[in-house]
Amino acid sequence: MDFFSEKLFSLTVSGCGNNNYCRLSAGEETEFLSWYRPRRTGPLDIAIKYWNRIYSTGCGVREEAGPSFTVTEAAIGRGDKPSPRPEDEARLTFGGEPFAEVTEGFSSDLAPLTLCEGDWLSVRLRVRAETDCALPSTNESASSGFRNGLRTLNVLRPGFIGSQGDFRKTLLFFGDSITQGARTRTDKYEAWSHRVGLALPDDISVINNGCGWARAYDAEAGGIFLRLARRGDVVTVCFGVNDIKTGRRTGEQVITSLRRALELLREGRSDIKIILFTVPPFNLDQWEERQRQIVNRAILGGELCSEVFDLASLLEGESGRVRPEFMCASDDAHPNGAAGEAAARALLSSGLLDCLWK
Repeated sequence: MDFFSEKLFSLTVSGCGNNNYCRLSAGEETEFLSWYRPRRTGPLDIAIKYWNRIYSTGCGVREEAGPSFTVTEAAIGRGDKPSPRPEDEARLTFGGEPFAEVTEGFSSDLAPLTLCEGDWLSVRLRVRAETDCALPSTNESASSGFRNGLRTLNVLRPGFIGSQGDFRKTLLFFGDSITQGARTRTDKYEAWSHRVGLALPDDISVINNGCGWARAYDAEAGGIFLRLARRGDVVTVCFGVNDIKTGRRTGEQVITSLRRALELLREGRSDIKIILFTVPPFNLDQWEERQRQIVNRAILGGELCSEVFDLASLLEGESGRVRPEFMCASDDAHPNGAAGEAAARALLSSGLLDCLWK
């Protein structure tokens, strides 16, 4: 399945890569509802796409294919705020049919929906499993999700929501949970990636390919995760924390993985621009922090990429520690909304994104 068979504008800035599972019993029908702040309003023709595969190492195994299942009903909708029930909906079809038998994934037909200023966009997917199974899903705290009317962080979400319409270039964010916006407040869109995406004019398409638990070695593997990242004209890259903290990889190993991932992003793409972020602080232990510093010295020294954004120094207070006011919680080093605001402001004023207008 060609994930981007049509050149569509990305309507959302939420990170929706598959990094978890939703378990279903044989014969069970389950309804998933997810909500998004759209980047365009007015009369729109909208399609959704889903890849039935785990994107990156996390709860699942990278590139693990999901089981076959059926989308029995799907719809896009609108409302003045995220809730268990949209105010209006437009049914989705798949090749003209109101259902989809899913193996590799699915791509819907375009459906018309008018979004007013201030509206939220919803996607409703009713699915049925024929056997006990686990469907690839998204652990996402920044956008509301519901399963059978009950709020949950783990939802079967489309990997892409797009609309027809002209746009100039695509900015794509490629990274882990810090890029995805994990642990930020639901529906506030306060991560650096969300803030940058929503601040840009709507002739720039923005895709958030941040995926919780992802590692640089997921990026260098060249699977669906990297193939989707290659759709950007300008790509920000931010990996390393999970390689070091949970992967127990050395700084040299992370550098090797980053170098290979950047090579694959550039392969056959002389026009692509890559902005490499330094590895953010994450209150690591002494050995882990030494590895982070090794990676960041290489990044800041220009060994891997000529365009660098120093996210680490912006978030860091004491050596290797996240500034307390930038932490999601006293025991959670993920950047909070204040950190997202500071990082977005710095990136937008850095000049690194000026090429989007040239």
